[in-house]
Amino acid sequence: MPAVCAGDAVVSRHRRRALALGAIAALLVVAGLFELGRGSAPPRRGPVATEVVAVRNIPAGARITADALGVVRVPARYAVRGAVVDPRAAIGLRAAVALPGGGLLMEAEVSRGERLAEARDVAVRLDDAAGLPSGDLAGTHADVVLVPTRGETPAIVLADVLVIAARTSDGAAVATLRLPQAEVAAVVAAEGRGSLRLAVRASPGAA
Repeated sequence: MPAVCAGDAVVSRHRRRALALGAIAALLVVAGLFELGRGSAPPRRGPVATEVVAVRNIPAGARITADALGVVRVPARYAVRGAVVDPRAAIGLRAAVALPGGGLLMEAEVSRGERLAEARDVAVRLDDAAGLPSGDLAGTHADVVLVPTRGETPAIVLADVLVIAARTSDGAAVATLRLPQAEVAAVVAAEGRGSLRLAVRASPGAA
């Protein structure tokens, strides 16, 4: 009889141990299925931000064209503060510094001197004999020089103005300048005191 009791005790211990191990295994299976379900669920997508990049090198002072820009989209939490978010806002402007290809385009790297508050576009007739400086003048900056008719010393009447367009038609050279409203009267008055010439400024970084 004692032997039988001892055997029953051994069987009981083994049974309790097996039941405990089975319960633990069942919990592990359930936990594994839960993690598997979480891993297979599609990730939640948050808000997305747009940033503009230069797809090739842009020299300092060069005009920014549409084919030089690209767009990337990143999670909004990773967006860089101060980056240009719309390529249309930079097209036609000039690079204030050299822009490496593949880099983000920052607001501070774009020259916005072209955008004058309450600006006016004014057509100005230039000296017919001197004509226009060579090259494409649209988007350049220039000084307007007055050459008085009485042989006085030439003087700059407007400095660092934006040239919108320039052309020669029937022998007459005309430039359209974008000016602050306060400077319109000055250039119109200068036309009556002599002939005007356009002195184009070299782009930053130009050889």
